[in-house]
This record gives sequence, C-alpha cells and structure tokens, in this order.
Amino acid sequence: MKLFLKIIFGAGLGLSLQASAQQLPVLSQYLYNPYLYNPARTGDSGMGSINLNFKRQWTSMPYAPVTGMLTMETPVNGTDMGIGAMLYSDRTHIINRVGGMGTYAYHIPFSKDFVHRLSAGISLGFIHQSFDFAAATVENPNDAQLLATTARGTSFDFSMGLNYRWKDLNVGLSMLQGLNNQIRFLSAFGQEVKYINTRHFMTNVSYDFNFGAKKDWMVRPVVMTRLIPSLPVQAEVSVVGSWKRLLWASLGYRSSNWQTATSAIAASLGVELKQRIFVAYNFEITPSASLLSALGTQHEFMMSYRFGKDDKKEKEMLTMREEIEKLKEIDRLLSEKIDQTNTKLDTFTSKTNSIEDDINDRLDKVEKNANEGNAALTKKMQDQQDLMNAQQQTINKNTKDIEELREAIKKQPMKYKKMGEINFGNNSADLSAAEKSKLDALKSSLTATPDATVYLYGNASTDGDPNKNLELSAKRCIAVRKHLVSLGLPSDKIIVLPMGQENTVSGTNAVNTVDRRVDIMLSEK
Repeated sequence: MKLFLKIIFGAGLGLSLQASAQQLPVLSQYLYNPYLYNPARTGDSGMGSINLNFKRQWTSMPYAPVTGMLTMETPVNGTDMGIGAMLYSDRTHIINRVGGMGTYAYHIPFSKDFVHRLSAGISLGFIHQSFDFAAATVENPNDAQLLATTARGTSFDFSMGLNYRWKDLNVGLSMLQGLNNQIRFLSAFGQEVKYINTRHFMTNVSYDFNFGAKKDWMVRPVVMTRLIPSLPVQAEVSVVGSWKRLLWASLGYRSSNWQTATSAIAASLGVELKQRIFVAYNFEITPSASLLSALGTQHEFMMSYRFGKDDKKEKEMLTMREEIEKLKEIDRLLSEKIDQTNTKLDTFTSKTNSIEDDINDRLDKVEKNANEGNAALTKKMQDQQDLMNAQQQTINKNTKDIEELREAIKKQPMKYKKMGEINFGNNSADLSAAEKSKLDALKSSLTATPDATVYLYGNASTDGDPNKNLELSAKRCIAVRKHLVSLGLPSDKIIVLPMGQENTVSGTNAVNTVDRRVDIMLSEK
C-alpha cells in the first residue's frame, strides 16, 4: 500500500518536478448533463437546471478519489444566450482541488424552429490546489521532493466549447483547462516543483432515435473521446434509453488511457418526475479481475432540478395545434357540404333530364305543326326554345359552380396560415374604407410567396334566410377578391369559398356580428 500511495504522490507532484496527466474527474453523468464537459451546452435545452453530482472511485482502496460538483445553467429568456456556473471539489488523499467557473454561451439559429443551430460557450474561473503532506505515507521522509507540511496555490483557468445541433443530432468539441498554466511550490530543500494543469480535449457525438406509436421510446447512442497530451486517446461508447422521459437507463464502455488496464464498464438508472426532478445512479467496474479485486467498484450519483420553460415555443405549439384543429373542422364541414352539393346536383340533373325530355316532346309536336304555317304555333315553338336555353344556362352555371368548388377542395394545401379577416355591415357586401386599408396592408404578405394560394372563406351571421346568407357570403368573397386583384394579385391564385352561416365563431346558431366577415387564409404546397 505504501508503494501505491507513493505512485499517487508521484503522479500529483511529478518525479521530474512536473505533472502532465489526467487531472479532471472522469464522470459518467455527462450523459444526462452535457454541460459538465462542454460550455456550449449551457441553456440549450430550453429549460434551466440545478445539478448535484457526487462520485466515489475505487471503493476497495483507502484514500480513493472523491468528487463533488454543483452546477447551474439556464437560457436567458427572450435571447439566444445561456449562462451557467460550476463549483467542484476533487480530493485524492493528500491532493485536493477546489475550483469554480462562470459560463456564457451563445446559440446561433440556422432555422426559425431552432432545431438547427451552432452554439459556442466559454467558462472563466479558478483552480485552488493544495497538498497535505502531513497525511502522506512515504518510505523516505527526507525525500528532496517533499514540501513543507502543507503547500497550496491558486491559478486562473478557462474552458471553451462548440456544439452543432441538427434536429436530434449533437456534435460537440471542447477544451478544458485551456490555459495549461502551472502551480509552483518549493520543496523542503528550496527546490521548485511545478504542477501543470494540463489541457484536456473532448469530442462528443450523439443522436436521439424516437420510436413507438406516440414516440414514447428514445434510444441515444453516444460516442465521446478524451485527448490529453502524452496520454493515449481514451474513447467511450454508451447507449442511453428512456421511456416517456420517466425511466432512464444507460450502458457504456470506457477504454484505458494509461499504461495499465484502467478501462471500465458503466451502467446507470434514472427517474425523471414531470420533467422537473431527475435522480440517477451510475455503477462502474473494471473488466480486469485483478484490478477489480485491488481497486473495487465506482459509484456516481446525480440529482437535478429543472426550472422554467420556453414560453415562446410553448405558445407557438399551442397556436399551431389550435389552427390545425380549426382547419380539420373546416375540412370536415367542406366535405359535408360537398356531399350535400353532390346530392343536390344529382337531384338537379335528374330534374333537368326530365325537363329536357319534356322540351324535346314539345319540340317534336312543334315540328309536326310547322309545315301547316301556323304563325301562333311558330311563336310558341320559339318560346319553348327560349325556355330550353334558359334551363340549359341554369344547368351550365350550377355545374360550373360545383366544379369550381371541387377544384378548390382538391387544391386545398396541407398547411394554412390565417393572414387576417375583413368585416362587413349587416346584410352588406360593401367594403368600407377601413377594410380596404387592411387589404392594402396585407398585400406585401400575400405576394411574398409567389406559389401561395389565397383562400377567401365568406361568412354570414345566422339571422335571416340561410340561402340568402350563402349568397351574401359569396358576394362578400367576390368584393374582397376584386379588391385584391386591383392590388395586383393574380386572379387564378385567389379561391372563393362561400360558407354562408355554417362557420360561426361560437359554433352555435346565436347571432354574432363577428360572423359577418371574410377570412383570408394563405396556403402553400
């Protein structure tokens, strides 16, 4: 045991009067709190968090490393920034490190929905290093490398990182202990001893796979590497899974970064309550049976509280859901109206055929009497011909109206956006000066997307005759359409859909002045 403690002591001070080894604690809970290793992840989840981490290594070895960390990070409301702070203590027998960091991160969005962005972060702070030589167990108390009873020093430090996110993919790069500075001590014989806070380079790649009928299940592969000058590259591969963001688990393997087999197999379990409180436990063992017997197992605990929410995104999602539900209801009503119109069309066609047969019979009679030169009969034949023409015009008009309605429904896009509404007076289809000004103001928005189609949903209040209200809603649509065409909008991109009194705001038959309107919807395929 004395020899092993001497090795630890030598790694802390460096027998060549310098230290260049892995000094930062190796934590597994970065899988749940990526801010631990990358400042760029500060506030990028949309919620703030307070996290407490504790790790006990090598339980079979006396004076084994014990690490504690307290972190806090949160987005700054209304901005693309995040701020955070970290306090930590890492003690290994006679070597004790206490440090603190303040962090600032900026998230550069590449898309409006914020799922594609690049984040950059920087942490500034201090490291206080102390050595309690009175507690050391050594073979030669007169060793020239020994210092006085206690030695300590403080230095400034900084870390920085980048993180690229595209949907559920995260790719991160960070540098910790960036100053690579030295803490200097004097040995008992006045000889200078240097302790170097070596730079640590970390890379991280992860992707969330969501599946299940309601996307209740998530699997996240994570690959991380640590690069420390003069040490082999250390790689870590883990798989994190969750169910309904309630139960969490992970399993991973960490390779060795030293001359001895210091690799580890890690597994964790966690519980998250209402996306606010998160508790996790991580257990590690080394695959080497001899080292496992000598060193023992490792244990890591994490407790986290998340606070706040992204109000902007919540409101956007709520508004989107409401609009989708409204559009679904409009689609349902339009489908019902099409079915009713088809039924009326079939009835009208049947009656029209009967009328045509009757007219043909009458024409046959007129033709039989035409040779008799009866002027009265000739006039009657002309009257019958005029009646037939009028009936045919009615048939053609109704058929055209139905076909236009069907084409409007077929061209109905998958996404809608309500641009505004134009209001009318009681039993009126005339545009007031104020409503014309509203249409003038909407011109730039309606012409911003050349491929967009403008749908005019005409409405009427429930007072009066339903058939007249349907006709009135059509006149209101036509009045708006004429004004939009006069502003330069192409007429073939404006679809008129009269709804009559079927699309009330309240969903009831109650008379409401706000139902005397035309809704302007923008749709793009």
